[in-house]
Amino acid sequence: MKIGILGGTFDPPHIGHLNISLEAIKRFHLNKVIWLITKKNPLKKNNSSNDILHRIKLCNDFIKKNKNVIKVQYTEEKTESNFLFDNINYIINKSFNHKYYFIMGADSFIKFNQWKKYNEILNKLSIIIINRPEFSIKSLNSIAAKKLEKYKSLNLISKDKQHRWYFLSTKGMNVSSSKIKKTINAS
Repeated sequence: MKIGILGGTFDPPHIGHLNISLEAIKRFHLNKVIWLITKKNPLKKNNSSNDILHRIKLCNDFIKKNKNVIKVQYTEEKTESNFLFDNINYIINKSFNHKYYFIMGADSFIKFNQWKKYNEILNKLSIIIINRPEFSIKSLNSIAAKKLEKYKSLNLISKDKQHRWYFLSTKGMNVSSSKIKKTINAS
């Protein structure tokens, strides 16, 4: 099986999360995508205002029509960590025979080199970076992109294990949970 993992606070879940999940499924022939919810993003000061159980419920309600290909998962109570590296290890160690892809927006890739064990993440799974109009150029010129250049693939399906990250050019959506919260709070 080929499984995508989209991590985030999902506060709130939105159409951008759904669209990039479905796009990754289509383009990479994934069997499913796991929405891996984190209690808080280690790199953000202002984190989720809604509690984790509420966000899990919101996500499950949001993906109801796509629950055959998208699953919601929260593993931090088992790993006792909110770092991606620890949580993907937990998921991957439960099923060795699957191929995993981590799905992230171009805005997140800009700071990827600041993530815990970011270079070791590529030994565990491949990364699919989805463009976001205002962040694409900056992400492709980021420290992470430069450090990981030799692992980049221009082909969607590469037989070379050396290629472990892909930049997926799509129509791009400029929606984020942060923007949604700002709009709601301004009302």
